[in-house]
Amino acid sequence: MKKILLGLIGLIIIVVGIVLVRTALLGKQVTNNAPLAKLIEVDASLTARHLSEAVQFKTVTMQNRTDTDWPLFLEFQTWLKTTYPNFYGVVSSEQVVEYAQMNVWQGSDASLAPIVFLAHQDVVPAKATDAAQTLYPGWDYPPFDGTIAGGFIYGRGTIDDKGSLIALLEGADRLAASGFKPKRTLIFAFGHDEEVAGSGADAISKLLEKRGIKPYAVIDEGGAILTGMAGIPGQVASIGVAEKGYLTLILTAKARGGHSSTPPDYTAIGGLAQAITKLEASPFKNGRDEVMTKMLEATAPRMPFKRRVAIANLWLFGPIVDSELRGVDITRAMMGTSIAPTIIDAGFKENALPREAVAYVNFRLHSRDSIKNVTEHVRHVIDDENIEISMSDNIGSEPSPVSQIDSGPYLWLKDVVNGTFPDAVAAPNTVVGGTDSRYFARNTDDIYRFAPYVFDASDIARIHGLNERMNVEAFAKAVQVYYLMLEKAGGE
Repeated sequence: MKKILLGLIGLIIIVVGIVLVRTALLGKQVTNNAPLAKLIEVDASLTARHLSEAVQFKTVTMQNRTDTDWPLFLEFQTWLKTTYPNFYGVVSSEQVVEYAQMNVWQGSDASLAPIVFLAHQDVVPAKATDAAQTLYPGWDYPPFDGTIAGGFIYGRGTIDDKGSLIALLEGADRLAASGFKPKRTLIFAFGHDEEVAGSGADAISKLLEKRGIKPYAVIDEGGAILTGMAGIPGQVASIGVAEKGYLTLILTAKARGGHSSTPPDYTAIGGLAQAITKLEASPFKNGRDEVMTKMLEATAPRMPFKRRVAIANLWLFGPIVDSELRGVDITRAMMGTSIAPTIIDAGFKENALPREAVAYVNFRLHSRDSIKNVTEHVRHVIDDENIEISMSDNIGSEPSPVSQIDSGPYLWLKDVVNGTFPDAVAAPNTVVGGTDSRYFARNTDDIYRFAPYVFDASDIARIHGLNERMNVEAFAKAVQVYYLMLEKAGGE
């Protein structure tokens, strides 16, 4: 008995020792010894004014494409060419499917695969309450006025995604004006309908494939320099190395209509409600994957000691860490396929039974799932012959491949971050929303979703929401960093 007890004590000592050693080793990874990069001078008020002017072009894409003011996109592109003459003077510009634009800055070394930079021109709507569209409840300033106040540029698209588009062009225009001649070809792809379908980016991707162009990397929106992330002090440079897939299924419940005074046992609305309840009660597998693990390891040195111990020893504390991650909406979404009923359409009169009830259910697919297996899961769970299940014809995309982490183009981006945001820790993540970059999976596995501007994690709710805004100084810094990114990309 004494030997067993001593053995247990010895085992505990060994385990504790392993835990402490692994924790100490993980803590050493936070050091950033990269030299600070020399950044160009930028007039913050001028760049803010340009973003403000871009916001004033109401390039809103509507769910019904015929409701979109497409000619306005061409006016916006004319403004771009006028505002950034140096850039458009060095690139060959090509209109793709009429409103998307591809600009190629030809490099001198044909052996170097190009780098593609993406940004989209369109924005989501902002709901007005008057016919003249001048009253927007909840907005501090009208969303398409581009008001500059309190150190911010306010307006729809300042973050998503005219912020990236304009900052990228600001940097590229200055680089072109300097006389820079790239060795590596730089391609700038500006989609026109990312918020509804992404057909512009899809067409550009197919065009590159047809021409046999295989990019070294693709850089798009999706990550940024975030502050205020839960449990992590300081700045985190969130680099999206993967993106969830997208699927919307339409559930159509059918039943006998008639007078509400004599309802049948099965009604369309009741059947649809039961189907949605079944779905939400049967979630997909949700668990930590390679990207989430790498993200935790990168940010752990900034975390409190107890969390650092747990993350350094996932072999022992993995289930506890996973449970905590599932308690936060964003990390839970990153760990599995999500289920979100978004639209319900049923009924036309309070005392009449509808013959049909329709629901749209949106799924964001984790890499372990596919459109096929998600659809099969939904059919199996609902199991109701009175409900038809069909796929929306808007968007359907499989999860992206996972790009390289700690090798290849990721290291190039990480070097830029280390040299320009010395207080930030670079960490990979999975982008839960959709971006135009999803179409470029046919061209390369190395897709990175990152824009070099700083904003607080609380501002994420402003994207597609009220009072979307961009910090004036952060925007100017983004221009400086894009300049450096383009210089390094083209100089290799």
